Amino acid sequence: MLQSRREILKGLSLGAGGFLLTPLLQQIQLQAAGNEQALPHRFVFVVKSSGVVPEGITPESLQGDTATNQSLLDVALPKSMTALEPYKDQLAIVQGLSGKMCRGGHSSWFGAMGVYMTGGEHERGTILRATADAELARLSPAPFNHVGLAVRGPALSKSYGGVLYPGITAVGSNKELPFQGSPDLALEQLFGSAASASGHGQTRFRVQKNLLDFMVDDIKRVNQSIPSPEKAKLDAYLNAFEELQVRHTRLTGMNNRIKANAPEFDNKFTSEIEEVRQEAHFDLAAAALITGLTNCVTIRLDNLSTVYSELGLAKHNHGIGHNESSRSQEECRDIIREHHSTLLASMARKLRAVPEGNGNMLDNTMIIFFSDSANKHHGDCVEWPYVVIGGCGRKLNIPGRYIRYPKYGEDGCRTIGNWWTTLLNAFGNPIEHYGNEDLVLKQNGSSYRGPLSELMT
Repeated sequence: MLQSRREILKGLSLGAGGFLLTPLLQQIQLQAAGNEQALPHRFVFVVKSSGVVPEGITPESLQGDTATNQSLLDVALPKSMTALEPYKDQLAIVQGLSGKMCRGGHSSWFGAMGVYMTGGEHERGTILRATADAELARLSPAPFNHVGLAVRGPALSKSYGGVLYPGITAVGSNKELPFQGSPDLALEQLFGSAASASGHGQTRFRVQKNLLDFMVDDIKRVNQSIPSPEKAKLDAYLNAFEELQVRHTRLTGMNNRIKANAPEFDNKFTSEIEEVRQEAHFDLAAAALITGLTNCVTIRLDNLSTVYSELGLAKHNHGIGHNESSRSQEECRDIIREHHSTLLASMARKLRAVPEGNGNMLDNTMIIFFSDSANKHHGDCVEWPYVVIGGCGRKLNIPGRYIRYPKYGEDGCRTIGNWWTTLLNAFGNPIEHYGNEDLVLKQNGSSYRGPLSELMT
């Protein structure tokens, strides 16, 4: 029976959509052969500007500053994170890790994932090394090795659409990863390999519509040819494309709204509706992961110029951080976090629906939500909170846990350098230590190099 399944899969004939279907079918073949160890690990880095504050993501019953490592399963999440309740068994909240070797203020620039100090208020500074997200992308290669999606540019920039350089990810020394800021261009770049698109925005949208129609038909045809054990995964693949069709229709119906917010409707989706573009990027990221086109996505959610008008907020993030809103900063942050939690939960739902090995795709995924300005609006980097969703490929024993390390300077305190070292070690790079050490901790004899062994399986 196993041989029959493998032969059927090998004998599938792929048409113009072969580039899009091949990664998925390769994964299905690995499962049919019983080779689950070869299944990829996936990473999603969701980077917010300011606003991922420790108290905002801490369950009420766990508020405090005492070091702990305990279960989240019987603990109610903050109201703003209620959307993540169904995934609490694969949710981790990690607190207390410091990043004083990085720049504080409005943005740490590449320091958040590069673990070093660089830049100024308006200057990205020198790029010393590949950031941790790029290093993890190399450990799990795919046709698109590392996808960057951004709603806006650097910290205080008002730029949006097209290729953006938000200043958070580098693939090497002085080599920044470009991010795509336009959902329609990202759609074409990721899924448009089976068609040629050119011309202005309306023409591009028509070509994309034809492409999505073609891909859905092609997937249905392949689905009739594969053995039943593999149909569930291909059904999820089909659902991902059908959701892109819904998204495409929704964007097409927004032409008037787009024109009202931009000088012209050209080949970039230029609407300034932040929440809609965030949803679009999350849809694209989930579909790209499910199809196997990439195993690593970094999403730059917003920056300090972002205004969440659809959520009823009139002030941009920068103004909220300086208490310039008619609502309290805490209330504004909760409203925004509730929206982001919904986006994260939507991605988790889609990945959990895809069977993979003895579980599902979420089991082999690590979604990390954090800020590039550490613990507050003008981050002082004494703490860098993380929210993690997914089974982490069973490489880490953090799913379903609330973990808080000792306060900065106390015995047993640890840094984000230890955090990223842990991830690199867990997923295949046994590096001694990633990033710069905190020189103050080192001088006081409190610095610790290496991975957080207690988090590794």
